[in-house]
Amino acid sequence: MHKIFSIILTAISLLLVSIPIPPIPSAPRNATPTSLTLLVNGTFTTFDAKNIDGTNYFRFSDLQLALEGVVLQEGELEQILCMAGEAGSPISEHSYNSNMYLNLRQLTDFLGFRVAWVGSRNTIIIDADNSYAPYQIFTAESLPEHIIHQITGSSFHSEAPFDYCHLSYLTITHIDFYGHSRIGNIIVAASIADEVLDIFREIYEYGFPIARVRLIDYYGADDYYSMADNNSVGFNFRVIAGTSTLSRHAWGMAIDINPIQNPFIRGDIIWPVAGAAYVDRTHVRPGMIIPGDVVYRAFTSRGWTWGGHWRVPIDYHHFERR
Repeated sequence: MHKIFSIILTAISLLLVSIPIPPIPSAPRNATPTSLTLLVNGTFTTFDAKNIDGTNYFRFSDLQLALEGVVLQEGELEQILCMAGEAGSPISEHSYNSNMYLNLRQLTDFLGFRVAWVGSRNTIIIDADNSYAPYQIFTAESLPEHIIHQITGSSFHSEAPFDYCHLSYLTITHIDFYGHSRIGNIIVAASIADEVLDIFREIYEYGFPIARVRLIDYYGADDYYSMADNNSVGFNFRVIAGTSTLSRHAWGMAIDINPIQNPFIRGDIIWPVAGAAYVDRTHVRPGMIIPGDVVYRAFTSRGWTWGGHWRVPIDYHHFERR
């Protein structure tokens, strides 16, 4: 009996091998319409995107519109798609209602962009400038014309009681959280420009990590987006939140460092939201500012006040000069 059963099994196996098995149809991809905002170098653009299997896809034409003039010239996007395929990093496409949608994350990864997601505002920040520093750079200059154009109506307003000559444009080098040297730019009052260069040079030489140093205008002069992207910033002509009093940032006399690792706290309010993980100051991690450390000393030894010593609110990322 056992031998007969074995022969039957063998016959069935041979029969199954000889019968072609049709391929299992792939499950249809679920494309859910969603409205997302792209923030590219200070410019906000809202597009109708598609969320496909948990990934954001944007229309080819919309991406061209958002990225043209930043790093892409006319017609270059098509070439990049071909290059990505040839390089073994194809960029996924999806056809929907006769429109071609592209996987945003794959596209930006191939281009070398940095992408940050601000979920509370349904916004994607695309960083098209990811500059490494081949050598140390610490310079101060009057505001260049292109910077004046960039900040006018953004971080600089006509009601400011001073002219552009009150400010200086600084280029500094900093260490990021991966140990790489990066180029950063910050605007401060001209009267403290050299002092600020010395501060950042001291922080750099010690190796303290700073995520990024970009002008607030890169975020549409919006502190919320800047903090959410862990950006360190200086000048921004604005009032203190919830008041009509000008902030020290409005005078170019304040600097914020690593807002995520050093959050703003007022009661139950924590800015940025990701800063909640760093409310416990006894658990010291890279990028946190602690009394007596290099960042604290670099600022306070030159007469700056630290917001981490305030009672209400507590502002661990904030230093200001009087």
